[in-house]
Amino acid sequence: MKFEWIRKFNLKILAIGLVVFNSFDYAFDYVLYPFVIYKYGPLLGGIVMGILATVICLFILWVYDLLEKDWLGIEAVKELVENFFKQEEDIAKKSWRRTGKRMMYWLFHKNKIGQFLFLSIHFDPLITSIYMRPGYHLYNGLTRRDWKIFLGSTIVSNVWWTGIAFVAVSTLKETVIKFF
Repeated sequence: MKFEWIRKFNLKILAIGLVVFNSFDYAFDYVLYPFVIYKYGPLLGGIVMGILATVICLFILWVYDLLEKDWLGIEAVKELVENFFKQEEDIAKKSWRRTGKRMMYWLFHKNKIGQFLFLSIHFDPLITSIYMRPGYHLYNGLTRRDWKIFLGSTIVSNVWWTGIAFVAVSTLKETVIKFF
């Protein structure tokens, strides 16, 4: 089994970057977000958290591009996915297998709306924007297209998280009131 892909990752930088980023991200998503939604309600709290998330993501993106290090592993993943489909297309000789590979390629690369929605809901606007930037290991800021992706992802992800936080806070509040 080939493990050449592991060389794409600088494991020390990746480990430190992911621990710091995910710690901050989890505190933001699971502590601060529900607290603000509880205090200010879904509309005002969602707007406040959306603005705060935008500022924080832009700052982290600026640091990410300034350092020119792939401390989140996003650039390496983009490169690995691209190379995977190139290699698999060469390997696939039978027509049914080629068709399956083309469908997977379309799902991962050509279906930009599905990719955008998946990344926006499961990750934050920072990761969505970096992953959807053309090329890899460029660290060149945001183009006009990238700004649209970033702002759209900010809206989608914050509407999603506001809904999740509101349901969680409301359920917890009703449970506490009902039993205590």
